[in-house]
Amino acid sequence: MRIWIFLLVVLLSWGAFAATRGPIVILSNEDFTPENGVVAGTGTPDDPYVIAGWEILLKGERYGIRVENVDAYFVIRGCLIRGAMDPEGAAIFVNLSSHGTIEDNIVRDSENGIIISNSTDFALRDNYLEVKRLGLRVTGLERAHFDHEIADTNTVNGRPVKYYFSLEGEEIDDIEAGHITVAFSRNVVLSGVKVYNGDGIYIAFSQNVTVQGADLFLNPTVAITVYHSQDVLVRDCERIANSNLAGVKVFLSDGVEVKDSGLLVNGHGVSVDASNGVRVTNNYFYKNAIGIYVSGASRDFTASRNLFYRDKIAVKLDSAIGAEVTASTFSENDIGVEVRGTTSRYHIARNTMVGCGYGVDSLGSQGVIEENLIALANIAIIFEEAYKQAFPTGNTVRRNLLYRSFEAIYLGTETRETWIYENLFWNYERRGRDLGDNVWAPMGKGNWYSGYTGEDADGNGIGDESVYFGGGGEDPAPLMDRDAVGRILGALSTAGVRTAVLVDSEGNEAELEVLVADEYHERFLGFQALPPEWARDLAILFVWDEPGKYKFHMRNVYLPLELFLFDVEGNLAGKISMETDPEKIYEPEKLFTFALEIPAARWAELGLGEVEKIVLP
Repeated sequence: MRIWIFLLVVLLSWGAFAATRGPIVILSNEDFTPENGVVAGTGTPDDPYVIAGWEILLKGERYGIRVENVDAYFVIRGCLIRGAMDPEGAAIFVNLSSHGTIEDNIVRDSENGIIISNSTDFALRDNYLEVKRLGLRVTGLERAHFDHEIADTNTVNGRPVKYYFSLEGEEIDDIEAGHITVAFSRNVVLSGVKVYNGDGIYIAFSQNVTVQGADLFLNPTVAITVYHSQDVLVRDCERIANSNLAGVKVFLSDGVEVKDSGLLVNGHGVSVDASNGVRVTNNYFYKNAIGIYVSGASRDFTASRNLFYRDKIAVKLDSAIGAEVTASTFSENDIGVEVRGTTSRYHIARNTMVGCGYGVDSLGSQGVIEENLIALANIAIIFEEAYKQAFPTGNTVRRNLLYRSFEAIYLGTETRETWIYENLFWNYERRGRDLGDNVWAPMGKGNWYSGYTGEDADGNGIGDESVYFGGGGEDPAPLMDRDAVGRILGALSTAGVRTAVLVDSEGNEAELEVLVADEYHERFLGFQALPPEWARDLAILFVWDEPGKYKFHMRNVYLPLELFLFDVEGNLAGKISMETDPEKIYEPEKLFTFALEIPAARWAELGLGEVEKIVLP
């Protein structure tokens, strides 16, 4: 009701004196003239210049009202501005100015509403901003550039603007807004906030700000922007979704962490630019154009224990130094991890990548790719052709399981001094190609190849016949023992291990060592992509925080499983025999908290009757 009353007052004022005109441009105090829309005032505190009552229609111009380099007092009031469609422009733009009041204006059919840049002593109230990108943005480099009076009677797409400056140790709970700014603040918590179809949360020049439990949906540009801030934490936000540029953008900010959140259908899920020590952990990325994008020579970035599902590119290290991508699950991505030529000293380790076009696609140097399980890829690991634009040098590829992929490895013509050893090339259509100048078996041990027919006459574990790759690569020391590398590679290698005891109806017990899948990416993964020769000796215990009727499938699982479901007390809540049918979905009937998957053959060997309980010592 308040908004409609406000609109009625403004419309009545237009009826009295509104006129249509083109943009207003004021670049100095001398430009406050009637020709530039000034209807009253002398520019003093008691008698400011007044620009009021205009209907401004843009036809390709960047700004509706542009004010720069002024220190006279002025008011922009009661104007309707339409058609500010330049993405780099705004309906009202102020730069390097002071002593302004912007009130009772309406912006419609525009990309951006009001931008206040490098300016001081402004008041904004009762502005109605109907925009496609940014409603309000205050920018600058000094504390005074953010010290403005911005009332929550301003709205972005029908929801209030919340502008917080110089807060210390405060908690802001359960607000719904079209825009939130936190500037020059410390130890602030935003809890349970909602920003729908607005311009998100903007954190600038602040320290130890936490955004937790937020719901950020359909904010067209960026849901959360962290700018020139330190130690910002974004956590437990189930939905950061549908932002064209990024769900979370970190720029010139160190020590930021994004954890336990859902980044869904954004341009970039998390974008990190020129920021150090950023951590992205235990999140769910879904259908982003790029799940995580790292640029600007960011140092010591870490992504760990995340799930990337159907993102076009899950992680892109465009320009990074010392970045790590570890212990994560990748599923059905065009590219799992892409490393560009300006990235160095990267580490990609203990991930599982299933059904990706490329698992790892690298042009970087001095990186290590190790202990990953990459399955069902077009090419599992590729150092693609760079056409002399990059020269990947000094990388190491070791102890990876490259399984059921069309081609296991490709080394392009610019690759130099890549060390390749102790990898498992298993069930490939094409072993690989080496068109560069690389080193196979650098320490006397090469790789294991399924289908290798060479002999080991002296019994030293090394095949007597070399393995050759298209383009000239030669592995002179192929391994004879597949299990020498280890039986658990990829994301499950970081899962916890504990002992479980199954008790049947007769009181018989069987003790099992189980992998504990208690994180989202581990539960999503389960037995997927594990070779049955290894999987048959494992058991996985799934653990949830809350009871539920969680569904199961057998996509990319290559042996039948027995599934036992238990309630929070450990009592049996159901049992399902699951076959290797990739299309079937198994839906339990009762609530459960624990689920135990055991290969059917191993279950038979235990010799138990009807299970009644699981005990977790």
